[in-house]
Amino acid sequence: MQRHVLSEKESVEIKEKVKEKYNIDLDGQLEIGKEKKAKYYLVNHILAFFVMNDEIVPTLCGVIKLKINMPYVAVDEGAVKALIKGADLFTPGIKEYHCEVKPNSIVLVRTLQGLPVALMRISEVAEEAVKAGKGKFGVNVHHLNDELWGLCNGEN
Repeated sequence: MQRHVLSEKESVEIKEKVKEKYNIDLDGQLEIGKEKKAKYYLVNHILAFFVMNDEIVPTLCGVIKLKINMPYVAVDEGAVKALIKGADLFTPGIKEYHCEVKPNSIVLVRTLQGLPVALMRISEVAEEAVKAGKGKFGVNVHHLNDELWGLCNGEN
């Protein structure tokens, strides 16, 4: 991954966006990384955010290492096994909701023990799926063991 330190002006802009969206104050050096067409932000050498559709989204590394609080759902073990293979999330696997069900927003998916396993973009039909107790809740955008997780942990 090609990367370079952001200018002071660029750092301030990114820190303000992150503060507004995730209510976290980033402290330390910010770098931008690019690989293929993807863009990433590193905070003190931690691959903390990626850009998806012009939106800054935390990586699971960022959530874990920077203790980013996000709206989340907690899922059962069956859902965890599917999610870490890249599956989308369906409502029967969700056991707890700690988020608003707003289509296209990003939510964290955690185990019942609180371990982050994936990030989902809430589907357009999520509200109906929640009411019915069946159907697609979210589209998997990042999960443990995916390529981004490998980049976070220096595997790629």
